[in-house]
Amino acid sequence: MSPRSPIPWRRMLPLAAALSTLPAQAHDEPAPEEDSEPEWTQSLSLEELLQVELSAPSKRLQKAREAPGVASVVTREQMQRFGWTTLEDILFSQPGFFASHDYERSTVGARGLWEGWNNNHLLLLVDGVPMNDNDTAAAFTWDITPLFMVKSVEILRSPASSLYGSSAIHGVIALNTLSSARTLSEGERMEINSEARLRFGSQGTAAVDAVAVTRSRHVSAVVGFQHLRTDGFSYLSYDGSGRTDATGALQRFTIRDRHDSDYLFVKVEALEALEGLSLQYHLQDWSYGTGHGWAFWVPDIEEPMRDRRHIAVLRYHSPPGGTLEQEYVFKYQRHEYDNHVRFYPSGALDGLYPSGVTEVFKSAVNELFGRAQLSANLLDGHLSLLGGVEYGTTLYHGDEQHYSNADLADAEGGYPASETPVLLRPLYAAILDEPFNKVGAYSQLVWSRMLDLPLSLTLGLRYDFQFFHYRDPRQPDSSRRYKSYEQLSPRLSLVFLPSSALSLKFQAGRAFRAPSSGELFGTDTWMLDANVEVLRPEQVTTFDLGADWSISPNLIWRNTLFHSRYDNLTGYSDGELTNLLSQTNAGLESELLAEVDLGQQGRVSAFGSYTYVRLLDGSDSNGVSPARAGRLTWAPTHLAKAGASYQRERFSFALQGRYQSEVHRREEELLEPLNAAARPSVVPAWVRFDANVRYQLTGWATAELKVTNLLNARNYLVKIGDFPFDYQMEGRRVFASVEIDL
Repeated sequence: MSPRSPIPWRRMLPLAAALSTLPAQAHDEPAPEEDSEPEWTQSLSLEELLQVELSAPSKRLQKAREAPGVASVVTREQMQRFGWTTLEDILFSQPGFFASHDYERSTVGARGLWEGWNNNHLLLLVDGVPMNDNDTAAAFTWDITPLFMVKSVEILRSPASSLYGSSAIHGVIALNTLSSARTLSEGERMEINSEARLRFGSQGTAAVDAVAVTRSRHVSAVVGFQHLRTDGFSYLSYDGSGRTDATGALQRFTIRDRHDSDYLFVKVEALEALEGLSLQYHLQDWSYGTGHGWAFWVPDIEEPMRDRRHIAVLRYHSPPGGTLEQEYVFKYQRHEYDNHVRFYPSGALDGLYPSGVTEVFKSAVNELFGRAQLSANLLDGHLSLLGGVEYGTTLYHGDEQHYSNADLADAEGGYPASETPVLLRPLYAAILDEPFNKVGAYSQLVWSRMLDLPLSLTLGLRYDFQFFHYRDPRQPDSSRRYKSYEQLSPRLSLVFLPSSALSLKFQAGRAFRAPSSGELFGTDTWMLDANVEVLRPEQVTTFDLGADWSISPNLIWRNTLFHSRYDNLTGYSDGELTNLLSQTNAGLESELLAEVDLGQQGRVSAFGSYTYVRLLDGSDSNGVSPARAGRLTWAPTHLAKAGASYQRERFSFALQGRYQSEVHRREEELLEPLNAAARPSVVPAWVRFDANVRYQLTGWATAELKVTNLLNARNYLVKIGDFPFDYQMEGRRVFASVEIDL
């Protein structure tokens, strides 16, 4: 991308005017014009990219080759070049991660483990603060979490509970948001860097996002917004109802995929005397037309589903580089629901439900979270000590609405239909006005140049304690009960650097995921199943052995061998949520990064990876193996990914492809003859290609054409359980967009 030349009238645009109320120095003389791009849009060579320092692996700045675990970084310029607009776009280009699906949403599986709708084995951070959902512990990785405000994304493919606690089983996805890097002298006025993007695509897709970054002497601010709307990918599919036509064949129904979302982001950072203090606000609002009913009975009408999250974060971090550093975080999160779930269509079950079954739920779940952390750098920075404590509590104070046209509290009576709305008890009656508490304490030692050798040691240990009082909702007069979970998460990492070109890594660690409030509690509802008496935390113990080899400044080869033992994995069995199974996986992740500088002819950058996963053993809750020995189920054994981009002056072209091998089902999913006849015994392998073309029209405008699923292949993702259908992936979609850099 060529340097942008400043244009005076840009500062008069409305987006800039909206920020004019921020403190600024008023001067008549114009600000000095720059000939370089903002730091967050610069294009980095492969060699420069390897020098970028990451903080997610150990909460201290380290290069990827020096950091514990398997870590990588994706810059904003790479996202633009390949057309990545969501976290899933990025993750699906990385080794080990693969696409999965459940209900209305796409999810991210990893290392041979299929992922359900709550996407519960990834931890999402924004500027170091956990952003998983307060109710389900989900990491929202699809298009409701956009990237317009992101400078870079750090990806840690290793267990990280020793630092971050619950959910960091398959690693951490850390978003680093935009800031103004330019320092203004006293004689300069406020400067604004901003971008706006308008995108249109097939299937009724339209999106607009804009972000402005500004800085004065006393404050730096970022304001951004995105709106997305799409009709989505609609197609004919079987469902789980068993409905047949006059010939006895299963019927197919239209799957609706309309959805839209809005995201507002505001970040204000103090400078000078209060440097290190920041305030963020996130408003995440999304709705969709088909939700829970998709799995069993495709509804005859849309399910108007809407969720909204408010997240406010106050954070102070002392200036880096000192002997002692401090961090204090306070976060408030509120998740609001307004859901009308259509479970049965009119006349379902031979007329038992003449008006179908619709459950209406309007409520909110709140969370308070705090962290205090100290770190010390000793021995000229070769020894680092870190320790911290965290506290979080989930608060639920009842529902604004919770009713149905069937008595969902009368299980013995078969949930009879009602001609008038049936008022239902609060969804989380078990913890009504009872705090759901989580406490964590952690410590870490990092010793680099240990014993004057090119060897670094990382030792980490975290203790987590989750506790709460509740009442049995089936016995309204029952006394308060108490329950708690305790977890100890250790980590040991060694990084050996025998030369400037080679890095050898070993890591052993344990991670966990505690049951969420949405999995433990649920009253008079079909929207979720809860099992507070039975559910135990999920655990994984992982050993990683890796090597990063810089064959040349333009060619990097990274390999990781892993062995992971998963215990108490949560899932559904016969409609009941339980600790479904345990299993042990082992595998290889191999990745190549390359770059060729063609001089005046441009530059070619490329990546490629191969992942292999094998099931070593597994058993369900009764100790019975759910699959043949050595054969992975619900997840692909082989993954292959490759991509390349060509850049020359104002033009860039990127092409990427993904291959996923066939996915095997479990034997208990092949019992119903009608279901078995409607879908194959294994989900077929597939290949997908995406392309992106960008051309810089002027110094301030860029046009882009993006095509996903270039060959319009018909591919499927596994639906677990004995059903007649799998989830069909989206067909070809074309996007055209214009970006304006202000």
